[in-house]
Amino acid sequence: MVNMKKSLIILALAIMAVGCNEGEQIKKTTTATLTFEDSAFTGGDAENNNTVNTSWWAQYIDSPQYGGNLLYGGKGYAWYDNATTLSSKLPDSWGDGTFFGGGIAISNYVANPTTITYEDQLTIGSKPVSGSNFAVCYVATNDYPPYIEFKYGVGTIEQMYIIPTIYTNAIVQSGNAFAQPMAQNGYIRIEATGINEAGTPTGTVHFYLYDGRGYNSWRKWSLNELGVIKRVEFRMFEGTTENGQRVDSTAEYPTYPFYFAIDNITVTK
Repeated sequence: MVNMKKSLIILALAIMAVGCNEGEQIKKTTTATLTFEDSAFTGGDAENNNTVNTSWWAQYIDSPQYGGNLLYGGKGYAWYDNATTLSSKLPDSWGDGTFFGGGIAISNYVANPTTITYEDQLTIGSKPVSGSNFAVCYVATNDYPPYIEFKYGVGTIEQMYIIPTIYTNAIVQSGNAFAQPMAQNGYIRIEATGINEAGTPTGTVHFYLYDGRGYNSWRKWSLNELGVIKRVEFRMFEGTTENGQRVDSTAEYPTYPFYFAIDNITVTK
């Protein structure tokens, strides 16, 4: 009887030890920041035997930025980062595998030309947050939103940096043949919706790309309220503030081009 009691006690302690070890493993997390820089790229691509590619992000930058073969060749442009396992591919809302239907494209175009057109769609007017590369998100339709996804596993997107592109900013500030300059009470809002592994939304957070036409610099956006997710989807809305209330436009098509740039995405896995 004594030996049996000792055996049961030892077994119970062993189970507790295993439980504690498993708990410690669950709590272990890693944090990484996606900067889109080749100098920061480590480990290579997990799908290609971890071969280090020192021009990894350069291969995703199209030339020209409008009409180039990568984004408009119908090949279904997609990118992947090994360190964070973040990835994205075109939502293909037009069914032609091109950037016409929106998506998130890698860019290194920084300029301040006197004349700005849609051909400058991947250009920003300020230096990237770090290095020379960043990404540009184009929301062609909210029905097929651009997204960033953890290709392997799940995680939390803690924060990222946002700035308007020079094309969006030019139309907002000065208008063109199709649009008037944004009114002082106008706004453009980005919505980020988290989707968990089961495909269920975890919540939505907002970011005002413009609010009274005032912004044209990098700003930090916290997305950790979305919690542990598989992907984040981006939608955009425009409207005006009337009597202290924000009223979204009900027009079929947006007045302003829905582009914004992203840099330094920090995640916890």
